[in-house]
Parts: sequence; structure tokens; C-alpha cells
Amino acid sequence: MKIKLCSVLIILIISGCSKRITSNEVIGNWWSIKVDSSYSETYVNEVEWVYNHEDFGPFSYKYTFYSDSICIGVKKWALNVSDTSLVLSDHQEKFILYKLPLKESIFESRKDSLAYENFQEEFRKRYLSKLKIEK
Repeated sequence: MKIKLCSVLIILIISGCSKRITSNEVIGNWWSIKVDSSYSETYVNEVEWVYNHEDFGPFSYKYTFYSDSICIGVKKWALNVSDTSLVLSDHQEKFILYKLPLKESIFESRKDSLAYENFQEEFRKRYLSKLKIEK
């Protein structure tokens, strides 16, 4: 009986110590360079996940956050967050996104066409600067 009680207690302590990810850790601006050396940025607010790529432009998805995973569109990803990076993975792929400090987010800039155009121009500048670093 004592062994069962100790086992249950140990399991409760271990599961209680595991870090739960909050949605606030995911919200923000992120950048990544894919295997094919293409640069992209991702912007996340409370309800929207926006992927911005030079070839495709920005497009958004609704997402559902869980404590250790996230469902973006119809794809579910395991999630790992640190102060500087966000890792999305499944059994086939792994994407590492890095924190991107921006003065204004895409969500704020979409309210005004001139602000949006300026935001996209700044994206192109960041894109071109990453290309120079990669070469």
C-alpha cells in the first residue's frame, strides 16, 4: 500500500513540475530561414497566425492553442517555446522560428494602407539583409 501511495505521489510531483506553455509565450513576431534558404516571418496575436514570405505575401490562419501543441489551420504541431525561439514539430518536420523585435506589428499596420505598405517595405528590407548574410 505504501509503495502504491509513494508511486502516485511521485507521478503527481513530476507531472506538476512539467512546464506548461501559455498562449502569451507564442504571441509576437518571429522569423525563420527554411532548408531551401527562404526567409519568412510569422506574426501571432490572440486569434491569428500570419505567415509572410517574399514569394507569397502574407496570409493568415486561425489557430487553436493547447498547453503543449498548436493547431494552425488543419495541421497540429508540437510546440516548444524559449525566450528567443519557437519550435514547431511533428513526426516529419521541424521548424525553428526566432523572436523578431518589431516596433509595429502587421496587425496594427493593416488598419491603414500607407502603414501596411511601409510594414511590407520593412519586411522586404529584412528579407534582403538576410539574403546577404546567407550568401
